[in-house]
Amino acid sequence: MRDVQNRHRNLPPRTPEMLYNVVRKFYRGAVSHFDLIQEKKQEARAALETGDHDRIRAAVHTLFLEFHFYVTCWLQIELALYRLSRQDERLAQVMENYRPSLEKHVAVRQLLDQTEACVEAQFQPTGDGWSCVQKDAYVFGSIIFTVDEQSLQDLHAVYQAIWEKVDR
Repeated sequence: MRDVQNRHRNLPPRTPEMLYNVVRKFYRGAVSHFDLIQEKKQEARAALETGDHDRIRAAVHTLFLEFHFYVTCWLQIELALYRLSRQDERLAQVMENYRPSLEKHVAVRQLLDQTEACVEAQFQPTGDGWSCVQKDAYVFGSIIFTVDEQSLQDLHAVYQAIWEKVDR
């Protein structure tokens, strides 16, 4: 099984057209999932208002499963862009320009493979409990993350930059 750390090793050959199709497919998947994630955030906030620890935990777990899908789309786009960048210097520049955002989303994706551990890490028993839900700011290792308008705008920017470089 390929892990995030070794994602660029031994990739099977793909034509540029196949890779552009991957970018299109996963971009659409991430964008179409954005509204569902916002609904799950509302459900988590509603659970928070009940004060029921188990309900909050379940809502955050469900939210993180939705995050996982979204950042998996980012991972697939990053993999396709990596391969395309090996064939086209213009796309290598796109990859370099957007590296911080790509790396952030891919790092969160790696951590979300252990969804339950990520949920556990959110609750602060000696601090402010589940304030991450209210703040919409979740901790993944050293990364504070959420799927928000900025993340979506970053996704749009990466996608647009890729297509601006394509001779079509």
